[in-house]
Amino acid sequence: MSELLNENVYVEKTSLFDFHNKMNAKMVSFGGYYLPINYAGGIISEHKHTRSKASIFDVSHMGQIEINGPFVMEAMEKILPISFSRVLPGKIKYTQFINSEGRIIDDLMIHRTNNENSVWLVVNAACKEKDMRHLKKNLNKNFTINLRDDLSLIALQGPKSELALSRVIPCISSMEFMSSIWVNYKNYKVLISRCGYTGEDGFEISIPNKNVTSFTEILLKNPEVKLAGLGARDSLRLEAGLCLYGHDISQEITPLEAGLKWSLDKERLNNADFIGGYAIKDELINGSKRNLLGFLPKGRAPAREGTLIYDSQDNLIGEVTSGGFSPSLSIPISMGYINSSLLDQKEVFLDVRGKKIPTEVVRLPFLSHNYFKKVN
Repeated sequence: MSELLNENVYVEKTSLFDFHNKMNAKMVSFGGYYLPINYAGGIISEHKHTRSKASIFDVSHMGQIEINGPFVMEAMEKILPISFSRVLPGKIKYTQFINSEGRIIDDLMIHRTNNENSVWLVVNAACKEKDMRHLKKNLNKNFTINLRDDLSLIALQGPKSELALSRVIPCISSMEFMSSIWVNYKNYKVLISRCGYTGEDGFEISIPNKNVTSFTEILLKNPEVKLAGLGARDSLRLEAGLCLYGHDISQEITPLEAGLKWSLDKERLNNADFIGGYAIKDELINGSKRNLLGFLPKGRAPAREGTLIYDSQDNLIGEVTSGGFSPSLSIPISMGYINSSLLDQKEVFLDVRGKKIPTEVVRLPFLSHNYFKKVN
């Protein structure tokens, strides 16, 4: 479903569009889709509920891409900086598409399925078409690459997520963090992944468009579960120090600059045998030009995207890429890049509405992650 926003721009509707309106959501255009920014309770209430219980987010704007073909994992290794030989079936890896200059085309989740000739990707909404072109350019015609528009995606996030979802699908309780399984539910299949974008335990559920509303309504029967929108999703991921594509990472930024070295396979880096590998290896040897850090401005005024960063001598040294108020910490927080030669700075100054605000420099995340950990 889509509608014309103006004579040149179509805005898509997810399969939950009518449901959101029925639930009195405030709708906005984001990533080419109409999505709820919040419901009646407001962003702060939704944020805090996610941190303490569980919330449902409509993330159907994300692209779900299925790739099938013989030796698909070997082919994907030429594109991605990960080693599938180290990834067990049913596991998920966070990774990036990288261009020849070593910069980020998109960041994504990739599932190694139990079918050795198939992989499953979840990519950013605004990058779907770009990603499809990148895949078709770098995979030969032996592979089928399908953007699964027949599927919706919802995220159930928060410390009570397992409790709520296990009442509907009991087998998910045995899932480990960053794993996925196909489950038969009633008369259709769902793909359940234990992962998310809030820093909390949670699940992402890929479900046929025609079934997503009824499944969401079933989850909402749990007393722990409420709806949440984009506003809370953004404040949650910011507290967790998670990058947002198009803001904290882009085709101007490298994985090393963004602090994502942990997501790059060490052996693959040494061999540089993937697109952008030599550029990243060179950056490893010679160092990055800038690095992503966290900032705690003094006072109550948040420093938002585009805020300029200065040192004590009034030299421009960087720029904020994301910022806002932290409902969990009750203080303003920001993240952004400063010149690598100045990484030892303990205090910088953010230009908020023409006033230089003293700001503490911190390592990310602002709030410790609360992902599921298996107890042996």
